[in-house]
Amino acid sequence: MNVANWLELLAILVSPLVAIQVSVYLANRKERRERQLAVFRTLMATRASKLAKEHVQALNTIDIEFYGTDKQAKAVLNAWKAYLDHLNQGGDGSVEIWHTRNADLFVELLHEMSVNLGYDFDKTTIRRMSYFPRGYGDADTDSWIIRKGLVSLMKGERALPITLAGQDQPPATKPEDMVFGPLKPGDMAKLGDG
Repeated sequence: MNVANWLELLAILVSPLVAIQVSVYLANRKERRERQLAVFRTLMATRASKLAKEHVQALNTIDIEFYGTDKQAKAVLNAWKAYLDHLNQGGDGSVEIWHTRNADLFVELLHEMSVNLGYDFDKTTIRRMSYFPRGYGDADTDSWIIRKGLVSLMKGERALPITLAGQDQPPATKPEDMVFGPLKPGDMAKLGDG
């Protein structure tokens, strides 16, 4: 057997292994891209509703799904680190300045993700081209007000004004003028002892 025969035999034995490895590599690469696209889609879809559970979950998977050492992966991760650092600071100065910086960093993050995934979105498109119905904002605000009111009521920081129907009396304005004053620690337990 000459060298050419040995090489031919080696190629016959090795080629299925190489084909399997290439196939596995391509499948893993496709799966990773799909996960990255899912994160990007979620962030784009919820960019006008940043308190949405899906939005926060997508942000928290960026470290995993965009992990890499290439230039584009590093750009995404660096944009994410800058945005996360800003979110965790909470803002010591002006609220308006904090919100402006927050929006800029978020747009930068989405832009870097779009470049990484091969999309050609400019920053203006990312910033301005989303729809959030006013009713959603009103509902969110109402829910927040109701939750805060109930919490302060249950903590005894606020009182629930109660008046008897059909009575000609002005509504109570101070806790001591009310039929029932603010709840104190232990009051709820007393109500359940009946």
